Amino acid sequence: MNNLQSTHPPKLDSCDRQVILDYFENAWQLEDMLMKTLIEEDTFYLNPDPLRNPLIFYLGHSAVFYINKLISVELLEKRINPDYEILFEIGVDPEVAEELNQAIAHLEWPQVAQTWEYRKQAYIVISEVIKTTPITLPIHPTHPLWALMMGIEHQRIHIETSSMLIRQLPIERVKRPQNWQYAPFNGYTAQNEMIQVMGGVVKLGKAFNDPTYGWDIDYGDRTVEVDSFLASKYLITNADFSYFVKAGGYENQAYWDEESWHWKTENNIQYPKFWIPQNGSYKYRAMFDEIGLPLDWPVEVNHYEAMAYCCWQSKDTRLISEAEYHLATYSSGLVEDVDNYNVNLKFGSPSPVGMLETAKSYSGLYDLRGNVWEHLSDNLNPLPGYKPHFLYEDNSAIFFDNKHQMMLGGCWITNGTEALKYYRNWFRPNFYQHAGFRIVQDIKQ
Repeated sequence: MNNLQSTHPPKLDSCDRQVILDYFENAWQLEDMLMKTLIEEDTFYLNPDPLRNPLIFYLGHSAVFYINKLISVELLEKRINPDYEILFEIGVDPEVAEELNQAIAHLEWPQVAQTWEYRKQAYIVISEVIKTTPITLPIHPTHPLWALMMGIEHQRIHIETSSMLIRQLPIERVKRPQNWQYAPFNGYTAQNEMIQVMGGVVKLGKAFNDPTYGWDIDYGDRTVEVDSFLASKYLITNADFSYFVKAGGYENQAYWDEESWHWKTENNIQYPKFWIPQNGSYKYRAMFDEIGLPLDWPVEVNHYEAMAYCCWQSKDTRLISEAEYHLATYSSGLVEDVDNYNVNLKFGSPSPVGMLETAKSYSGLYDLRGNVWEHLSDNLNPLPGYKPHFLYEDNSAIFFDNKHQMMLGGCWITNGTEALKYYRNWFRPNFYQHAGFRIVQDIKQ
């Protein structure tokens, strides 16, 4: 999928105007490509996930975010459409669908053609900003051009989150782009053994002088001493998870806590989101197609389901922590090239666990980076030294509430700085993302 892949993030202490322009254009083209997979205009007014806005919002949102941030730092003087720059400005994070429905009931969404036209105008304006603004280096968090980089990285995040919404549309509502390629899959899976990861000391947090863009939640400094632990060599696969389903895991309340059981019963969840029951077995919803269930791809579930699987395995089985993840992934001191992993649209889907030898960490665990996000045991929390950025005060601070679970590592469509080492991601435990998990156990003394 080389013609669809993401370009690498610029180094903000050595880049030039053309590098920034190319990076911006690549992000814009990727989002355009995704939005053009929707068939029929009325599809844009659907919200395939009841916890997210209709798709028309996301068609306008990234463009508006750029304009509003550039105006905030006075790189732009004139608005394009003041009404749109309010309507499309702020996303949502409801706990239940009723919250969202109440919040947007009064809104009147514009026509699809008008929203595409706004995007076109915004693209011209932003391109002109890049072409005419003096590029003084380094671009640091108080530099006016940080607002531009924030807009680019924000758009790249929404390429991923919009892909999750599009994947939930009825199959007849979407059309696979030319050259979109799913990863191969086999009819078997390797034994998913538990491997000992030796304990050590890890440092969490992005340095404030790092030459790539970062979000406020990425920065800080925490040192953690991590005990040795056991972790599954591979992410839990569809094949692995099928045993939980067949064993009645979704029907046995013993594997779920009160909150997750309420979610499961309220929504009548009986199997993973992208499994499709058919004649006593399952097919699989990929981005744009229904295919045979790829047994050796990682299962994609939310945090509740991952925790239930752990409980089914044993009372001592759990998810990996943020510190353990960093120990297993980076403790060798080496940070390999992102091209080693299934990120940046290397494939248009997850890939067989362990397929990429380059995605094997020094600890012997595969796919700690890329393929699918990895659910963690941690709630979202700030690192020492955390400070909200003045351009986006609500980026992360409002989510330090024990209601948002962390995930790390990125997935096949993760791109930009989100695919780098320091990005810390989070979602509500009932929310779906291209995310899976591996199982972990303490070593008994």
